[in-house]
Amino acid sequence: MVVSVDLSLVVFGLISALAVICGLVHLALRHGSALAWLAATMVCVSVETLVIRYAAQTSWGIAAVSLLLPSAYLCASQAIRFSMGMAATRPRLVVVFAALIALSLLFLAMGAPTLLQTLPFQFAGIVVFLDAVLALAKHKDRGLLGNGLLVLCFGSLAGIAIRMPMFPLLLGEPAPFPIMATDTFERVFLNGLSVLTSGLAVLVIARIVANEIAIHRDRSERDGLTGLLNRRTFDEWVDKPTPASGVAVMCDIDHFKSINDRFGHHVGDEVLRSFARLLQDYSDQAGRVGGEEFALLLFDVSLDEARAQAETIRSRFHQLRHPDIAEAVPFSASFGVAEFQDGRPLREAMQRADKALYTAKQDGRNRVCLAPGARPFRDSSQRAA
Repeated sequence: MVVSVDLSLVVFGLISALAVICGLVHLALRHGSALAWLAATMVCVSVETLVIRYAAQTSWGIAAVSLLLPSAYLCASQAIRFSMGMAATRPRLVVVFAALIALSLLFLAMGAPTLLQTLPFQFAGIVVFLDAVLALAKHKDRGLLGNGLLVLCFGSLAGIAIRMPMFPLLLGEPAPFPIMATDTFERVFLNGLSVLTSGLAVLVIARIVANEIAIHRDRSERDGLTGLLNRRTFDEWVDKPTPASGVAVMCDIDHFKSINDRFGHHVGDEVLRSFARLLQDYSDQAGRVGGEEFALLLFDVSLDEARAQAETIRSRFHQLRHPDIAEAVPFSASFGVAEFQDGRPLREAMQRADKALYTAKQDGRNRVCLAPGARPFRDSSQRAA
């Protein structure tokens, strides 16, 4: 017993399944426009497959293909762009895209030859897709998945370019270049491009999943308010042997509770974010280790250099102003500084820096103090709040 299977229906089923998966994941994540665009791409491709298989020789079928095929390329280009963190297609290019589709529909209404009618909408799809591929090629941080996506995109473009003059075969019309029979053309190009489309979809999904993993990892490691390392992640750094010598800095915003009490928590949050931005200017290893308490790790710097950097942060923060806080209430912060040596855990240095921070607060706040036993320094700019 021989069972015949319509390959078009198989392709339709596979691509439709991908569309459903993309849609469900998009709804589960409650965000991620790349998945929504990818689901739209799969819907366009699956419907187009059925139309070409069962209604390609009707006027409405040709009109549907004239809309579905370029729309699939537009949606795919947006999915690629958003999955790589790039901007959407430029509006001017979208206008050109729409004009080419309108030209194809006009040629169809005028009864123009099939080749002339199909070229504009195919070119419309190539224009927007090529624009996304070129943007992807210029992207500096593609990574392995991005490089694989780029290779498949160029493969798809090559197939599309070869298919353009032969496209009338898919609509049951003779092609101007009768190189191969219709069934061979469908088997080689239509199904080959369907495989490439599925491969593109899988890589885009993989890229989106990788992005989501990176986002969740970042959220687990970062403080939600300031964007600095959170206490748990910073403690992991502290408990590791250090790769180089340097200086640990503990710092605390002076009288922060009074800022919250007098001006509201929204102002307090803005003050915390402002202070965190100052810390990020000096080291990626900056963490929020308490409500208004922060820590900073400076590698390969001397004690004098670290003290000078802490003094610069203190001075810059002291000069900040907030529109909701009167001029008579300047910000200030206190700092404790301690050296550490490479190959040893940072915990001891952090404890000594914390003692120096306590000394700074006892001595009047708004100052930088070295840990006990460290070489003293002169700083005439330190002053009490």
